[in-house]
Amino acid sequence: MPSSFSKSNGTYAALAAGAVVATYAGTHAYKSRIQRNFDDGIDLKNQTVEIDPIEHIRRCTFYKDIDIFTFHKTVYPTVQTLGDVFYNGYAASNDGPCIGYLNETNKEEPLHWISYSTALQNIRRIGSHLWTEAKLTPTKSTVAIISLNRPEYSFVEYACYTYGFTVLALYTSYDPATILSILEKTKTDVLVVDNLDRISSFKTQLLENNYIKEILVMDETANNEHSKIKNIPKILQTMQQADIRPRPYIDPDNIAAYILTSGTTGEPKIAMLSHTNFLVQIKGGIIRRERANVAAEPDNRHCSFLPMAHLYERLVLISSFIHGTQVVYCPVPEKLFEYYPFVKPTNIAMVPRVLNKVYDKIMAEVGKSKIKRFLISQALHNDQPTLFSRLIFRKIRNLFGGEPFAMVTGSAPITPEVLHFFRMALDIPIVEGYGQTESTAVGTSTHLTDTSCGTVGSPAPFGEIKLIDVPGTNYRSNNNQGEICIRGPSIFKGYYGDEKKTRQTIDEGGWLHTGDVGEWTSNGSLRIIDRTKHIFKLSQGEYIAPERLEDGYIRSRWIEQLFVDGISTEATVVAIVVPDEEYVRSNFSKANANISFEELCKDEKLKEIIFADLKRLAKDYKYKHYETISNIYVHPEPFSQENGLITSTLKTRRTAVRQYFQDIIHSLYEVPDHIKKPVNVEQQSKL
Repeated sequence: MPSSFSKSNGTYAALAAGAVVATYAGTHAYKSRIQRNFDDGIDLKNQTVEIDPIEHIRRCTFYKDIDIFTFHKTVYPTVQTLGDVFYNGYAASNDGPCIGYLNETNKEEPLHWISYSTALQNIRRIGSHLWTEAKLTPTKSTVAIISLNRPEYSFVEYACYTYGFTVLALYTSYDPATILSILEKTKTDVLVVDNLDRISSFKTQLLENNYIKEILVMDETANNEHSKIKNIPKILQTMQQADIRPRPYIDPDNIAAYILTSGTTGEPKIAMLSHTNFLVQIKGGIIRRERANVAAEPDNRHCSFLPMAHLYERLVLISSFIHGTQVVYCPVPEKLFEYYPFVKPTNIAMVPRVLNKVYDKIMAEVGKSKIKRFLISQALHNDQPTLFSRLIFRKIRNLFGGEPFAMVTGSAPITPEVLHFFRMALDIPIVEGYGQTESTAVGTSTHLTDTSCGTVGSPAPFGEIKLIDVPGTNYRSNNNQGEICIRGPSIFKGYYGDEKKTRQTIDEGGWLHTGDVGEWTSNGSLRIIDRTKHIFKLSQGEYIAPERLEDGYIRSRWIEQLFVDGISTEATVVAIVVPDEEYVRSNFSKANANISFEELCKDEKLKEIIFADLKRLAKDYKYKHYETISNIYVHPEPFSQENGLITSTLKTRRTAVRQYFQDIIHSLYEVPDHIKKPVNVEQQSKL
């Protein structure tokens, strides 16, 4: 997460101290303006229609009568594979600026741009090298990439799409054993890395490997390193125009990429996505934006900071390049808010965890003054903006570069108060999306004119959704609740090397079973409840959706991480809490530099403070009595990839956490001998 808003750096929090005090526009004025400027024609009270009363299949009302499996071909018909994306961008931009290189020392011109034709030339040179020198075979060979975000990543990625090689993107956080295992499993032909330090601990194993033909390095390397190691800058400099190969024919249904799932319930699975899968998602987004008058233009800018191995960022970049827009790469996410003032992004792709950090820092500063608290409360609820709020919240817009006109947030739920705050402060439409890797992120998204919170909108143009009964729970499709199933041309081709798991995920009717539980609201939009595998039942028969509860409880400033759990013989939930060390040391009276954080976490008074704050949040979010945490364990060590408790995409490995804290979770239900344990829920509620 960006250090600008991490626990260790309050650089930009100060800007909010006197400034972040109000929202740029009052609620009523904002809503009226958004609905006037971005009206896509949707009836916000009837966003979906049931096209099958037996299976309760729903579509967005705009697309109830189209053939979802063919209509996408009419959108940008000349773009049939991902290899066509840069060519379309070249035409759309009239060979305009494509990729920018940031030089912060050059105050007059901090960004140096290369054109779309230059980018295409680099793509074709790398693709030709892979085909002729590395001896790869189109539609059969695999190229793996491990790198931070940078231009060469895109050059290699689109070289593969253009010449028919499958892209396997690996997270830089993966350990050597995981990398070697995945490379072996997929029989990867070429490994591309940003620098040799990335593979220093297992370079010998790679060089001795028979199936790895080449290791391509984005940085300059010594010429005598090893015959297998090639240098991308040298390839770009030395390849002659006559050596560039013509593009082979690529079937749109061929596999374009292997995408690794987050692996919250086990080891990451390898999802196979075709060119069509990707383009269905992109073209659906194009239709949505054009209807809402926010079609992308060549002078739009995107700052790429989310991992390029993640499907979310890959899709944002495809959408950028297909429109001929401008892209700048931020290789270190901690520097994001240092890049924004230079890049001045217009379309911001964001994740809740970054917005949460910004919001928390702002509110911590605001909380130091009663006047600031009053002003921000007034600004969030006033019908019209004030001159003061306009002045103050211009500083927040400047924090995001000063020129954003739309934002999309995804990959995790965002709380209503954070979403509402940034809508008001930035004075732009913020869209929330839902999908998963196996659907190529196609699922639902909110309409720009829908300024409500808590739902994820209507189905994408080329998809349809139904909810099915969840066995062993009260979730029933007849009640508009159940497991979310998605069907359409974006559904993936299966898991690499795991036909059994593929059949478990995609049924005979072509429905992808997401494992997520949702419900249709009265206006036809979808609300996400939880994961089917994470739901558990308490002793009185009530079902608990732990992630929904965590989304509320994590708003405590005292908490960095939280895990809500329970056991079937008990009537309430408990939690493992990892405190926010910086906040604790700043606000807990007993904290001082001589006391270790581990010792602080053992302090009963600190536990009482955190516990009381969680009870306050339970009341604020109107949680039921059985959803209110009854006990907590304060743990000093954060969940991390190193201890195996979170995934590469920072999602909790719930099974691993439950096993790790199994004894502690059971102990949280133990009642001292002098306290009589309630025998039923009624007695529990009276205590």
